[in-house]
Amino acid sequence: MARKAAATTGEKPKARKGSKTTLSEANLADLGPERLAAILLDLSSDSHVKRVLRLELFAESSAEGLALEISKRLATIGKSSSRIHWRKRAAFAKDLDLHRRMIERLAADEPTAALDLMLDLLDLATPTLDRLSQAEGPIGDVFLAARDSVGAIAAKAMPDPIALADRTARLLRRDDYAQFGPLVNALTPALGARGQAYLRETLEKLLAARSPRSTHLFDAQGAIFKDALRRLADASGDVDAFEATFSPELRRTPLVSAEIARRLLAAGRAEDALATLQAGAPSAQRGRHQSAVEERAAWEDVMLEALDATGHHDEAQKRRWADFEATLSIARLRAYLKGLPDFDDVEAEDQAKAVAKRFPRFDAALAFLVSWPDLPAAARLVLSRSGEINGSDDTLIAEAARRLEGGHPLAATLLLRASIQYVLTYGVATRYAEAARQLLEAESLAAMIGDHGEYPDHAAFVADLRALHGRKRGFVAELEALGATF
Repeated sequence: MARKAAATTGEKPKARKGSKTTLSEANLADLGPERLAAILLDLSSDSHVKRVLRLELFAESSAEGLALEISKRLATIGKSSSRIHWRKRAAFAKDLDLHRRMIERLAADEPTAALDLMLDLLDLATPTLDRLSQAEGPIGDVFLAARDSVGAIAAKAMPDPIALADRTARLLRRDDYAQFGPLVNALTPALGARGQAYLRETLEKLLAARSPRSTHLFDAQGAIFKDALRRLADASGDVDAFEATFSPELRRTPLVSAEIARRLLAAGRAEDALATLQAGAPSAQRGRHQSAVEERAAWEDVMLEALDATGHHDEAQKRRWADFEATLSIARLRAYLKGLPDFDDVEAEDQAKAVAKRFPRFDAALAFLVSWPDLPAAARLVLSRSGEINGSDDTLIAEAARRLEGGHPLAATLLLRASIQYVLTYGVATRYAEAARQLLEAESLAAMIGDHGEYPDHAAFVADLRALHGRKRGFVAELEALGATF
């Protein structure tokens, strides 16, 4: 009957996949509307199924009724304050997401009502997450999805900008889990210039009304307001307003000065950007901690851009080369070579490779030569510094061995051996399967090696492994699974 109806309306029937007993849309349609209705009515004793059916009926018959039904459910959730047991979280998230999706459907016909409901749903975020032991998870994901979809609904609804700004400020005041920062970006088109100005004024008043806090204490609520003000400043292209959200002390830090300078450059204020960066230059005492390295790199990126924009090309080039010598950054080297006169880049590239070959960190040198690429130089590096190969770096070894195996099988073999020895020496069981595959790869490469030189051949290497690690049953089992013996 379903296929006949589809034929009369000109629609193509759903493609059938699998047997007639496979759960699919086409097979279920064959049951016919009366049978399906009876089945669904029988299932409606389940509260979620019943709610789905009621909402679907309202969606088909009355947008006003659908909005009222959703509103009633959101109000019920808002009144509850009991803890949500971990066993019930999945069901709660499913129910909450059902209403979120129905609000999105409502937006097609009644965007104004849908916007109010979606904002009501977002209002439930903090009190609902307070009822959980942790905010991360499916329930929190529903609120994030609502946050990300509200902008499109607001664009259709065209609400009063002042009213929308008030609702946005209210959400930010209750944003105990710092979820609503992107909401400002999503709503700025609907807010327009008037709504943005009103929201900015409201947030500034809220900030000013906050009690002074010790400089050693973090003001989470104040940070949320400042983040929103920065987003508003970016939306209007007001760099000075963006800068004003940071204290003078923060403006003199590398990351913040870089963020401000990046915006100044985009606004055509290169000299101001350079001065800002100079005031926030990284301290030599910052050390080699990863966060300090990342801060310096981010600041340096903008500094190089600012130097070029202000005509200090030679200084920018010196910094690029110095940074490359310190890090072997391919991005820095490419930028340096691009800034050289014609034909000078060939000599500079040779110098760069020489720097890489004598670089103190073997892994960084290998990564550079493989990625650049200069595979013959990478192979020579492996052969001359084989004792420095770090077998724990499985990603680098796998990539380097793959790139070298065709033309430089001995170098590829030494990399594979270092990885295998690391795994077996330290008993890294999670990498036994990988080590077994690598041993077979090394065996296949052995036939391509005419002279092992100072290194043992494959048979001798395996004999040493067997003597040292023959009792590692996990590794032996992985080899046997691949059809090999140890």
